[in-house]
Amino acid sequence: MTSARARRRASLAVASVLVALLPSCTVAAVQEDPQDTEITVMTRNLYVGTPVGDVFAASTWPELVEAGSRAWATLLASDFPTRAAALADEIAQARPDVVGLQEVTLWRDQTPGDVMVRPAPDATHVAFDFLALLREELSARDVPYTPVAAATNADVEFPRLDPAAGPVDLRLTDRDVLMVRTDLADRFENAEEGRYTAQFSEPFLVGPVTSTRSWSSIDYRPDRATTVRILNTHLEVGAAVTGTAQQQQGDEFLAIVAASPHPVIALGDFNSPADGSSTPTYRNLTAVLHDAWGAERPDDPGWTCCQALPLADPVGREFTRIDLVLTSEDWSVTEVARTGDQPFRPAPPPLWASDHFGVTARIVVPAQ
Repeated sequence: MTSARARRRASLAVASVLVALLPSCTVAAVQEDPQDTEITVMTRNLYVGTPVGDVFAASTWPELVEAGSRAWATLLASDFPTRAAALADEIAQARPDVVGLQEVTLWRDQTPGDVMVRPAPDATHVAFDFLALLREELSARDVPYTPVAAATNADVEFPRLDPAAGPVDLRLTDRDVLMVRTDLADRFENAEEGRYTAQFSEPFLVGPVTSTRSWSSIDYRPDRATTVRILNTHLEVGAAVTGTAQQQQGDEFLAIVAASPHPVIALGDFNSPADGSSTPTYRNLTAVLHDAWGAERPDDPGWTCCQALPLADPVGREFTRIDLVLTSEDWSVTEVARTGDQPFRPAPPPLWASDHFGVTARIVVPAQ
């Protein structure tokens, strides 16, 4: 009896010690080092849908109407509703946390047109809203995305001729948009956008047009201890007349990155070839920022642009890399890949989702 009673007392003593230790064990578990976080991002230029160079080059009203009519016909042939489905397939497969979109065009029209007497853009009827169409396709795939920051760039209007309705105003509004996967939307805050001061203007029959370019940003908290600022932009093209504006916009972009209180992931169509063949903007950017593609696949040129218009060529015509994922820190990149780099169908045109390819990157963000 004495031995059994002693064993019971010893067991109770051990149990008391274990109970006393439980709170400290719980605290130790809570105080474990925070874990690194993987963030998957994507940059995707949607393609405006039609070249507009002839529109801006027109020197008479008949030339402008003819150019506007051709632009409309090409826009219809490039068939964004079909391309939106292919783009949604890309995004749904990659499931990025954040997508930076460029050339998220809003096409509006007005019948009868009045642009010849009232040059300010005023058409309100929506013909094609690229953002709405893409979001519909994503929702249909049960991978909804929510726009959280948007920047508006050029907003111009020009006439076209409808055989039945007569003169019609066609309004092009260019936008860049940051979208986040809807199931993560509560982790994003502090949306901002702005326009670069570096711009250029060109003559246009309807009135001088200023080419504006913008940036937008959002702060992402993938966990309680980590905040990353994500920037999206589309810099000016690098032609001789606009090259200086592009370089200045690149400098402004770097200043925005430097002013961020958080580490930065930058997405966009920077319009400066990574091989340095035309403008120095890429070299200037990567003197400060880290190129995810170059870090993970240094021997792969990774061309992202540009497919022959009107997206009907079954053979890829890409020759340059201008669509980039950049980071302010030298973070590890576990995966980087192009999307849309093959025709999404053999026929009929369009065969490509855009004249650009997308780029996705999975980036390891160390615990902060």
